Amino acid sequence: MASYNTSRLVMLYLFATFLSLGFIPFEAHASSESFTFIEFNIAFVLGLSLPVLLIVFIIKPKPTIKKRLPVLLTLALLGLLYSLSFFPKNHLYLSLIFSGLLFQIISYWSCNYPVIDKASAISFKLKNSLFIALFSIFILLLWTDFISISMAWLILASLQIILTLSYVWLSRQTSREVNVRSISLLTINVAFATGVYFWLAGSLSLNLLVGMSVIAYLLAMANGCWHIVTTLITRENEQQILATMPQAQISYDPTTNLPNYQYALSLFEHSIAINDSARYAVIICKPIDFQQINSVLGHHNSDILLLQLAYSLQQSIVNNTELLNFSTQESPVRIARLQGLHFLLVIDVSQTKHNENVIIEQLCKDLALAVPGPMSFKSFSSYFKLAFGVAFLGKDSLNVTEVIAYAEDALLQAEKEQQLVSFFNQDIALFNQQQLHKMEQLKLAIEQKSLQWHLQPQVKVQSKQLISFEMQVNWQRQDNELLSLDEMLLIADQSGDTYALSLQIINQAFKALVELQHLNLAIPVAIKLSDQSLLEPDLVDYIEQQSKAHGIDCQLLTVEVQEAILLMSSPQAKASIDQLKSLGISIVIDQFSGSYEALRYIRRMAVNGIKIDCYSLATVTAGSSDKAIINALITLTRKMNLPLIGTNINAIAVEEMFIAMGGEFGQGQRYSSGITLEELPPWLTAWHKQYPDQA
Repeated sequence: MASYNTSRLVMLYLFATFLSLGFIPFEAHASSESFTFIEFNIAFVLGLSLPVLLIVFIIKPKPTIKKRLPVLLTLALLGLLYSLSFFPKNHLYLSLIFSGLLFQIISYWSCNYPVIDKASAISFKLKNSLFIALFSIFILLLWTDFISISMAWLILASLQIILTLSYVWLSRQTSREVNVRSISLLTINVAFATGVYFWLAGSLSLNLLVGMSVIAYLLAMANGCWHIVTTLITRENEQQILATMPQAQISYDPTTNLPNYQYALSLFEHSIAINDSARYAVIICKPIDFQQINSVLGHHNSDILLLQLAYSLQQSIVNNTELLNFSTQESPVRIARLQGLHFLLVIDVSQTKHNENVIIEQLCKDLALAVPGPMSFKSFSSYFKLAFGVAFLGKDSLNVTEVIAYAEDALLQAEKEQQLVSFFNQDIALFNQQQLHKMEQLKLAIEQKSLQWHLQPQVKVQSKQLISFEMQVNWQRQDNELLSLDEMLLIADQSGDTYALSLQIINQAFKALVELQHLNLAIPVAIKLSDQSLLEPDLVDYIEQQSKAHGIDCQLLTVEVQEAILLMSSPQAKASIDQLKSLGISIVIDQFSGSYEALRYIRRMAVNGIKIDCYSLATVTAGSSDKAIINALITLTRKMNLPLIGTNINAIAVEEMFIAMGGEFGQGQRYSSGITLEELPPWLTAWHKQYPDQA
């Protein structure tokens, strides 16, 4: 393969050289006339540049330099030579303009090698603007008498060299090849700029200026061709190494027959190494409804459907050459399987002329449509739905494994928001970091027992008689953010500290009962337990131990549970509730919705009360559906002879509306926002003083 490519390059070069001879202006008696030194260099540049430019334009794969740069460089040099040869009257201004253009193009070329690190790459728009502005200022200075021509050239050269040095300094952490090429072109340019300055000062002859211009051009072109050739040789050698890789090193997932994570990762990193100018987007997809299929068919049978899915996806993208090929065989494989149900695709967006996000979104839509439906196994059929997460190498991260992780984070976001595709952004990463920080802080707060505990009274709304208290907890974070119990439980579920938090709630509830007993007030204290804690096998034993340790009857404890756990039909949940009731603990359904399933549960299993949220009553309007729902629930529970507590009764108007509907028990800031154990005695004194009939 290498020898074939070499022969093809040689043939193209000879053909282009022969073709370029037609552009050289020979007169009929050219043999009897002598060329001037400048005309000889014009012919030399034409004869050399045309085959080189032809190779640059037709060679495959495409070179990693901008094609316009060698073209503009050639035109600038030819313009300089023609102005010196054929426009002697105006050659000073024209030659300086073309010299400045030649100088600018070489400088621009030295700042145009691909840099992967986005932090050290100068913005293309800013760089282009600086080059154009600098050249425009130079033209303006030439046509004014404000400064001399020599000084105008010195200003252009100095500023441009400073700009190039800035780029070299910013890109010093990139590959050694980029540094060498940039510094080489900078050296060429400094020598050329010095020669032009001495020519303007009369210290350098015209022929020497022409020679230096041509030499600068040749060195710049040689530098670019060196870059092209070394890149092609590297690609060719790497492809040969990859093609001869032992098959034992190529690992496939046994379920889907796709390359597995380790092999796909190594091949991805290998592709980056041999083509560091490419820009890749990582796409992670998964069937979001596959867990249900697993539970119905079992893993062995559901793997057959997963194989069908993988085959359909692979067939739909096998001819998409923009996607990375994960196979060394003749038939390309454009998709790999990661851990679990995640699949990996990598798309090269370097050559696209359209918006990258639009291209990727269209690819994801095509993949989603490629999934056949329904997919069947024996008598079972199911439709697969896909979700996609996308992250960019070099934009979101320079590390391959980190980019894959970011794409998986974006996939989670797509699932959460029920979107087809989600692109990773730093807000997701920031949110994840904040969540991790909250989890660490909450774990520490639970271990150090630094949470804030208080009681909120539950009363008869008409007579203001105290019927019970609810133990509540807040967490004051270091940034002064105050989190409620519900917010804490969400974080604790992720950190695995839910049960530890629940044990502290139970312990604080018994301490509150002891304090109430000392105050001769034998009323219950309610606690809210999460679904996860309720399923812990040691929960009931711990409550019984705390009851004995504090000398408090369990009948004074009320456990509030979410409606969702009652509808799980879990034997373990039912057993835990039965054990709690056997200790005399009251069970109350929190945030009752009035759904048909919940009502069926209430009929099957007796509970001691329900709670409904009355927060919406503060903003209801005439004929509001929220008001009608609360009214219906109050009427229903009264007919069932089931106590109902309205929560979030925070204002007198809400209380009056609740009473008008027939509500009997209430809880909220209308009665107290929260009482610590230390504040409990004076608060009770003030309460009984305000409502003496309940003393």
